[in-house]
Amino acid sequence: MTSRTLYIVTCGAPLASRVGDGVRTAREHGWTPYVIPTDAALPWLEGQDLADAPVLTGNRRPGEPRRAPKADAVAVVPTTFNTLNAWANGNANTYPLTVLCAALGSRTPTVATPFAKSDLAGHPAWLASLAVLRYAGVGIRDPHNGSATSLKPLESGTGDQVARDFRWDWVLTELKLMSGNDS
Repeated sequence: MTSRTLYIVTCGAPLASRVGDGVRTAREHGWTPYVIPTDAALPWLEGQDLADAPVLTGNRRPGEPRRAPKADAVAVVPTTFNTLNAWANGNANTYPLTVLCAALGSRTPTVATPFAKSDLAGHPAWLASLAVLRYAGVGIRDPHNGSATSLKPLESGTGDQVARDFRWDWVLTELKLMSGNDS
């Protein structure tokens, strides 16, 4: 089994509480994971066992070497309303968004798990951004059931339950198919 580099970009929502599970599951699937949180995701990572996976925050300083190898794939779990729309619009004003925009531009296999309540998912920018990302080849997985063909918004107050029921295999199986990784 060959180890490949997986960037796990995570945003500030209840599903970020499962990043440690994602790190361990990714390793079981032959990936070497690097965690890239948004500022809003940092509190969700506190106290989690990330199994010594590097956590990359902020841009590197001029002259500093790369902190991680080039990604073979990217998992965005969860992606929030703000990050999804900024990413689809090409806004690279934070380190996680720069990583996501670069992955899109380089056609790096990427799977996103959108996590937004009904009122935000009802905003016209949400559907437009999902369409842009799908058109660009991003795999979209429903956090409720892993579906690649439908995406149900979260009802208020259900985020913790959806996070508990989430299976990282949904994302990693899709990445395996997208990247041709036989592990």
